[in-house]
Amino acid sequence: MPDTTFTCIDRVIPLELTTLADDLAVQVRRDNDGSNLEAAGERHRFWRPGTTLRVRFLDTPELAERVLEIAGEWTRYARLDLALVTDGPADIRVTFAEPGNWSAVGTDALVTEYFPTDRPTMCLSEIRKADSSMRVERIVRHEFGHAIGLVHEHSSPAAGIPWDREAVYAELAGPPNHWDREKVDHNVFRRYRATTTEHTAFDPHSIMLYPLPARWTLDRRTFAENTVLSDTDKDFAARIYPGRA
Repeated sequence: MPDTTFTCIDRVIPLELTTLADDLAVQVRRDNDGSNLEAAGERHRFWRPGTTLRVRFLDTPELAERVLEIAGEWTRYARLDLALVTDGPADIRVTFAEPGNWSAVGTDALVTEYFPTDRPTMCLSEIRKADSSMRVERIVRHEFGHAIGLVHEHSSPAAGIPWDREAVYAELAGPPNHWDREKVDHNVFRRYRATTTEHTAFDPHSIMLYPLPARWTLDRRTFAENTVLSDTDKDFAARIYPGRA
């Protein structure tokens, strides 16, 4: 049964605050040959291809090397680079000391009204108590997927998951989440607009998908906790950040 206690909190900021969106958005390559592009990301939150993202760890520096090693898998496919900085400005600022796992989505991290420059843009708190290396890898790959602009796969306009809403509300109201119905709506049931989200088919193998137990869906489908980038995660990263040799 998938573990529903490590859900990632969606930290997407209001669209009206993304004042840098037009300047930082990139023209996404369309899939013109009819093949599937099974992933999802919002176009105005993508970095420019070729950007070097500065990453600073606000605490627990002994985990920095391990985290960047795992996160660097994205840059094998996306034309982006990650550079560790120990002081000064940073595009991604990581803490392990706040509750939960979460990240700003792409260029949202630059919006200081929501993410002040002395505060984190990402939290990886579960890593310190994760009971397996696969769990650590899952958390890092998922949150850095958000950091390069990808959204939750179950929130894709193409997802079409038949939720058993009352079952999800009831379970997430309890520990450890303690989410009210509004927070469940935001993190689980909300779907992104097709007009602003680059997507096609739903990818059940995506690193960006929540693990979902059968009791959460009306047709009793279940989705495992994916721990590696799917082939379509890799393809999507290469398409939105083209040019990686």
